[in-house]
Amino acid sequence: MKAKNLKSTAFWAMVHRDLLVQWRDKWEFVFRVGMLPFILILVYGYMLPAIGILPAGFPTHMFCGMIGMSMLITGIHGTAVPTSIDFHNLREIEDRLLAPVSSRTVAFAKMFVGVLESFIGGLIVLPISLIFMGSRISIQMTPHAIPLLMLALVLTALDSAALGLLVGTIVKPSQIAAMFPGFLMPVVFLGSIFYTWKQLAPIPVMQVITLLDPLTWVNEAIRGIMTPQIDSLPLLIALLGVVVWILVLGLIAFRRFNKMVYNH
Repeated sequence: MKAKNLKSTAFWAMVHRDLLVQWRDKWEFVFRVGMLPFILILVYGYMLPAIGILPAGFPTHMFCGMIGMSMLITGIHGTAVPTSIDFHNLREIEDRLLAPVSSRTVAFAKMFVGVLESFIGGLIVLPISLIFMGSRISIQMTPHAIPLLMLALVLTALDSAALGLLVGTIVKPSQIAAMFPGFLMPVVFLGSIFYTWKQLAPIPVMQVITLLDPLTWVNEAIRGIMTPQIDSLPLLIALLGVVVWILVLGLIAFRRFNKMVYNH
C-alpha cells in the first residue's frame, strides 16, 4: 500500500510540474493552439461561404472536424515536445526515474498532461467556431447522445496523447520545427476535416489513404454524434477505429519509450 501511495505521489508531482511549466507560457500556448483553427475557420468557415465559393452548409461539415483537429494536434504537441526535450536536452527523464516509479508511470504522466491539453485545445476552438460560423452550423445531436460525445472526446484525447508520446520518442528537439509541415500538416488536411470519408468515394485511393490518418476516425466519430444528418462512417465503426489507433499507437509508443529510457 505504501509503495502504491509513493507511485501516486510521484505521478501527480510529475503532472503538476509539467502543468506548471505550461502555465508559465500560457499565452504562448493559447496563441499556438488557437492560431491554426482561427485561420481555417475565418477563411473556410466564414469568408468563402459568405462570398458563395463554398456552400452555406459547409461550416456544419467543418465544425466537427475543427474540434477533432484542435484536440488531436494540441495533445500531440503537448506530449511530444516535452518528451523529446526531456530525453535529448534536459535529460529530465533520468531525474524522474530516480523516483520510486517505473518508466511506464513516467510515460503515463506525460500522456496525462497531453490529454488535459487536448481538452483545452477543444475548448479554445469552440468560441472561435461559434463567433464566425455559429449561424451556419446545424447541430442535430439529441441529449441522449451527450454520453457518446463525451466518450468520443475522451478517446480523441487519449489518441492524441498516444500519438504524441510516439512522436516524442522519434523527433529530436532540433527537428520539432519541421514536425508541423512534415507531419502535422498531412495529418490535418487528410483527416476528413472539410469532407466526410464517404464523400471521397469518387477517389477510392484517397479513401484508403485517409483511413491511415487517426484524425479521420476521430472526426467521423464526432461528426456521427453531433451531425447525424451528414452521411459519414457508421458511428460504431468510427469509435472502434479510434480505439484501435489508441491501442496500436500506445503499444508502439511505450515500447519506444522504454527502449529510450534504458538505452539513454
